[in-house]
Amino acid sequence: MSIGNSLLLCPHGGLMISFTNMTKEDAKLIAPIWPAEWDAIQKLFIVDHTIKISRTVVTREDRTFTVDYESDPKLCPDCREGLLCQQQRDLREYAQATIYIHKVVDRKKVMKEVAPELNVSSSDLEDEKDEPRADGETDPDFNQVNGMAKRQKLSGQGHVSTQKQGVRRSTRHRKVRGERALLVSANQTLKELKIQIMHAFSVAPFDQNLSIEGKILSDDAATLGNLGIVPESVILLKADEPMADYAAMDDVMQVCMPEEGFKGTGLLGH
Repeated sequence: MSIGNSLLLCPHGGLMISFTNMTKEDAKLIAPIWPAEWDAIQKLFIVDHTIKISRTVVTREDRTFTVDYESDPKLCPDCREGLLCQQQRDLREYAQATIYIHKVVDRKKVMKEVAPELNVSSSDLEDEKDEPRADGETDPDFNQVNGMAKRQKLSGQGHVSTQKQGVRRSTRHRKVRGERALLVSANQTLKELKIQIMHAFSVAPFDQNLSIEGKILSDDAATLGNLGIVPESVILLKADEPMADYAAMDDVMQVCMPEEGFKGTGLLGH
C-alpha cells in the first residue's frame, strides 16, 4: 500500500492546498499528522512525497496574535487559483448529492404557548432522538475530537497525508430539528426540487418560499447548478400556511349556529 501525496502538488512541484484559507473541499483531501506519526507511516507504507507544514504564532503588544503557515514545498499561487476554479465547477456539476431543507415557521413560539399539542409531530419525536448525549459520552464525534485535543498542540512542524475515507467528521453537516436531507442533481430544475419538498414536508409547490443565503429561489425552470445550489447546501423553506386564529374560528362557529329566537315554539322547525 502506498500514500500518494503527489495529488496535492501541481506540475511545477508546488503545493495546491493553502492552510491559510482552506476550503471545505480541501479538508476532504488531507489529514494533518504529527512528525512522529509520519515517521511511523513511512516505515509501513510507500510514500512518494513528504509535505511539511509549519505554524508560527506571533503575539502583538495588545495581546492579540496572528498565525502564519509555511509549507515545504511552497504554495503555487497560479495553480492554487486554478484548483479553486475547478472545485467551483465540480460543485455545480454533481449527481445524487445531499442538500438539506430547513423549514422555518413564523410565530412558532406563540403557537406552542397557545396550543402545544398542535406542534407535536412524529418528525419532532424522531429528531429528538438525534440530540447529543450529556457530556458526549456516547457521541463518536465528541470522542474523536476529545481524543485529538489530548495531543500536543501544533507548535512545530506537522506533516500532511492524503485522505481517502470520504468526508471527515469535522466537515459533516449536523442536521437540526426541522431539517430533511434530499438527494438531488445539478441538472434538475427548481420545480422538480419543489416536488421533492412537497413529498417530504406535505407543502404544495405553490405554497413554498425557498431561499439560500438570503437569496430568493423563484425561477422554477432554472437548474440547481445555475442557482448556486451545491452539495451540503441548506435551503430555507417558508410555507404559506394559515395560522390558527381562534377568534376567527369562534366567529365562524357563531355564524354556523342556528338562530334560537323562536326556540320552544312550533316555528323553529319550519
